[in-house]
Amino acid sequence: MTIYTEEWIKKEYTCSSCSWSGTGSDSARGLLYRGKFVELTCPTCSASLDVLILPAEKGCAHSLEGLSEEQLKAKAEAAEQERQYRDKCLSSADQLPILADGEITLSWDMEEDQTLIRNGETVIWSEPAVYEGFDRFEQIALLLKEKYGTRLKDLAPTDRSKLFLYGDYEPSLAFIIKVRKELFGVDAES
Repeated sequence: MTIYTEEWIKKEYTCSSCSWSGTGSDSARGLLYRGKFVELTCPTCSASLDVLILPAEKGCAHSLEGLSEEQLKAKAEAAEQERQYRDKCLSSADQLPILADGEITLSWDMEEDQTLIRNGETVIWSEPAVYEGFDRFEQIALLLKEKYGTRLKDLAPTDRSKLFLYGDYEPSLAFIIKVRKELFGVDAES
């Protein structure tokens, strides 16, 4: 991975798949992940060459300069939608219910547009689902661990939640496995 600077444009790349050579400016730009990473790909065979990490100040979402009145309005509406979403999300362990004594194994489930945290069949928390919500999984897992401590033995994704949880971002599966291992000591395959 390369930290974003203007230098990536001049950096020399050689494709390991087809041997194409050129600079970053000659490469193709692939997918933008969460507004934080952009993939550089080979213009000949589309193999991945590098991933640029974009610092927040380089993102167009942070600058208001030069925006039209319509763009400013759209930006304000998006900020309001984000605020409304955040208001519906778990932000404190105090929002979680007290559960009966004993070991707890929870599931990360999904129905319609909601992520559901279940204790057996009982929903103990619900919030709007997020596509590629693996980072949200970690945030919620930490709050659950804070609330229930060593009694909490796992937060296991259900099969129907996995598409939205992992999304198209290939490293998300490894990330979820790592979170479950670190927080709960679970050796999971998915």
